[in-house]
Amino acid sequence: MGKNWIKEYKKEHYYRFAKKEGYRARSAFKLIQINKKFKIFKNVFSLLDLGCAPGSWLQVSKEFIEINLKNSKKKIKPKIIGVDLKKITSIEDIDFLKMDIHDEILEEKLNEFFDNIKIDLIISDCSIKKTGNKTLDQVSQIKICDRILEIAIGLLKKDRFLIFKCFEGSELPKFLKSVKEKFHKVRIFIPEATRSRSNEVFLVCQSIIH
Repeated sequence: MGKNWIKEYKKEHYYRFAKKEGYRARSAFKLIQINKKFKIFKNVFSLLDLGCAPGSWLQVSKEFIEINLKNSKKKIKPKIIGVDLKKITSIEDIDFLKMDIHDEILEEKLNEFFDNIKIDLIISDCSIKKTGNKTLDQVSQIKICDRILEIAIGLLKKDRFLIFKCFEGSELPKFLKSVKEKFHKVRIFIPEATRSRSNEVFLVCQSIIH
C-alpha cells in the first residue's frame, strides 16, 4: 500500500508541477531530467522534435536554447521545429510541420528549413498507441525508432545527441545492437518522471559513426 501511494503521489506531483510551470504535459520533466544527466542542450541552437505533440518538449527546448543565446557572444538565430500528425497550439519562434514522420518528403522539408546545414540536437518522445500486447507494441515502436534513426543520420552533426523513446522487452537488445553500429555512445536512461507502470526507456545516442 505504501509503495503504491508513493508512485501515485509522484505521478500527481509531476502533473501538478507541469501545470504550475506552464508546461503542456508532465513529459516536460523527462527531458529536463535527461538534460540534467547528459547535458544534451550544451551549445544547441538548432533542434528537431519528432512526434512533438502536445509541445511540452518544444517548450523546454526553447527555454534551454534561450539560455544558450544569453551565454553566447555570437549572434545566432535559433532554428527549432517540431513534426507531428497532430496539430499543436503554436509556440512563439518555433516552427511546426504537420506530417507523418514516415513521409518520404520529410527530409526534403527539413533540409530546406535548416538551409541544408547539419543540426545540433534531435529529440523524440514519439510513441505508438499501445494495444496492450507488449511484444507487438515493442515491434511497432521499433519501426518508429528505425525511422527516427534514418532521419537523424541524415540531419545530425557528427558529435551531437539523438534522444528517442523505446520500450523494454525481448526485441530491445537486438535493436540496441543496431543503434550501436550507428553511434559511438548509446546509453539507456529512465527519467524519474516516467510513469511507474511504464516500460518506456530513452536511448541517449551521441556521435554518429561515419
